Amino acid sequence: MQISEIVVSESKFEVIEEDPDDDIVLNAAYDSRADYIVSGDKHLLKLREFKGTKIVSVKEILTILQQ
Repeated sequence: MQISEIVVSESKFEVIEEDPDDDIVLNAAYDSRADYIVSGDKHLLKLREFKGTKIVSVKEILTILQQ
């Protein structure tokens, strides 16, 4: 099972006005068709989801993985 992948992101979504540097995470997740973004970043967590990718905290992903 593959759990990570190097992605050359081509998307150019501009979503997070408060911190545009965070957009690279969203673009990479979209281009790689990621199921989850696991982050402690408040701007990303505020979104909760981006184009089908769920955005969760470490605590939340640990709960999900235990199910």
